[in-house]
Amino acid sequence: MTELLNKCRADAEAHALAEHPREAVGLVIASRGKPRYVPCRNQSEELDHFILHPEDYAAAEDEGDIVAVVHSHPDASPEPSLHDIASHAASRMAWWIVGLRDGVATWHEMSAAGEMPLEGRVFVHGAIDCYTLIRDYYRQARGIHLLDFYRQDDWWHKGGNLYLENFEKAGFVATYTPRNGDVVLMAIGSPTPCHGAIWLDGDVLLHHLYGRLSCREVYGAAYRERTTHFLTYRG
Repeated sequence: MTELLNKCRADAEAHALAEHPREAVGLVIASRGKPRYVPCRNQSEELDHFILHPEDYAAAEDEGDIVAVVHSHPDASPEPSLHDIASHAASRMAWWIVGLRDGVATWHEMSAAGEMPLEGRVFVHGAIDCYTLIRDYYRQARGIHLLDFYRQDDWWHKGGNLYLENFEKAGFVATYTPRNGDVVLMAIGSPTPCHGAIWLDGDVLLHHLYGRLSCREVYGAAYRERTTHFLTYRG
């Protein structure tokens, strides 16, 4: 087994060198108890970020059990960034990071994390934020796995309109009256909808505001005035 895991690391290092100076991303999968490294496509347009192609993830999942998510830090140590730590926690999977500095590979491995509670989360944009909470609610409460989307911090002030551009791709349609578990979109400090929340029976929001812990809160006048859309899931 040690030899097979070392082969996985060697294959991941070769992939990282081939992708340099971009971050490489791949998966370690186990088929019949034997692990191997599967290189995947990085959809990110930024050199120091990765977005694992969903088709590659699905294909790897069909081949075996996913053991770990692997990505590289070009020209840097393998120590996880704050974004790595948050994304690792959100993924609930083991992560391996290979650092490439002067052509020398070093490793940092993080064990699989447990399920994050929906309330009391620290906000880290793009990893543990309002859309992460929506995705986790739908997975935990309804067994629905929503698409993920890369989101640059402060996108709502940079010409982006991510919620309106992508809600149909994620399986939602607009509605006029929210029901338990529907999504509420709000424009908070922005000309476009930049915040999403879950509407719950009793006129309560489950949401995660920028700079605050995730929580349940009464859907009061301040939020109603900033609401732009109600969305219901149709698949």
